[in-house]
Amino acid sequence: MWHCAALALMMAAPVEEPALEALVREALDARPELAQAAAQVQAARERVPQAAAMPEPMLQVAVQNDGFTAWRVGVMGTSWVGFMASQTFPFPGKLGLRGELAEADVRASLLAADRVRLSTIAEVRRSALALQVVRERRALVDKLLGLDARLVEVARLRLASGGGSQAEVLRAQVEVTRVAQRRLSLEAEERVQVNALNRLRKRPLDTPIPPLARLDTLPGLLAEADALTLAKARSPELLAAKTSRTRAGAAASLGQRSYLPDVSVSASLMLRGALEPMWALSVGAPLPLFAGARQSRAVAEAEAQALAADRSAEAIEQLLELRARQREATMAALSAVWASTRERLLPQADAAAESTATLYATGRATFADVLDANAVSISEADAALQVVADAWRLVIAQDELSLNEPTTSTPVNSATSASPSTGM
Repeated sequence: MWHCAALALMMAAPVEEPALEALVREALDARPELAQAAAQVQAARERVPQAAAMPEPMLQVAVQNDGFTAWRVGVMGTSWVGFMASQTFPFPGKLGLRGELAEADVRASLLAADRVRLSTIAEVRRSALALQVVRERRALVDKLLGLDARLVEVARLRLASGGGSQAEVLRAQVEVTRVAQRRLSLEAEERVQVNALNRLRKRPLDTPIPPLARLDTLPGLLAEADALTLAKARSPELLAAKTSRTRAGAAASLGQRSYLPDVSVSASLMLRGALEPMWALSVGAPLPLFAGARQSRAVAEAEAQALAADRSAEAIEQLLELRARQREATMAALSAVWASTRERLLPQADAAAESTATLYATGRATFADVLDANAVSISEADAALQVVADAWRLVIAQDELSLNEPTTSTPVNSATSASPSTGM
């Protein structure tokens, strides 16, 4: 497994695990939600020149004729054929502000697309992590199958030597059957995870997924200050709130300028046949008689939106700081549990299982002691696996710039989890 915030944010991934990197890139190329987001960005970009464009000029053709019984153009001075053109000129600055509003919408669309991309990367990594956890647990079940198969042989030897009972042999065989059933369940779960990963990369659901890196080391997490700096600089939610603030500021400026009139200029030429042509020129502007219900309300709306955007950005910054602190605290606890598990619990549990099996073979331990020792050995190995998996979930959430509360499946005050022999 790898993690790299630069990959998550800028798609400049170092090749640390080619199999997982390939899965991520396939998903980014194939996911329809990303294509949808890209199309929405393009649509927003196409609105920018529209917003900043001048109003369309108008061309009119008119006929004025005296009476209905005869064509009077060229005969009567008040009869003519006219051609009129008009153009509205927005007050200086209005078109630029409208363009700024459209540009802000483009930035918002880009940030929404970035969120989809980050979430896609994180979803692939979480699915790959879930697949690898299932594969590691299946390996633990295989180990337990080996222990139980050896236990069957030892129970048979004890029965043959008169030191054991038929019940012990049968009980050992039952354990083998139960663990074998659990392996079948894990195989089904592995297929489910493979299907999920293949859906993300738009491949046939049963396409094999190559082996991924073992979950045998704890990943590193960015320090709280570094993680917070990165999140504040690149969080789509925070940047979207700041973009909303910028947009609201432009909207308020545009609302203020809406009090200022747009000027309409019209020119016309009236042809009167044999008579001398006439022309007209006019200039007009709207009167803001209803500014109290329109322009002033637009300004007030923009100011309220700006305030809401400020408060939203403030809340997101607080949440980013909280999540960085929570992830660091959780990772510290997981690191402590991992160190204790790797240095003491795993060696002790393996040694206890081996010693108990030896004692049972010589008649100095009971059959139940062997089952318990085997269960503890596998249980501690599974607990270690869960600690590493939970640490990777924190790393993935950090790279995703997630605002969700970090969760773990491993109690940080204990390295104990269920054993494969009891449901794992």
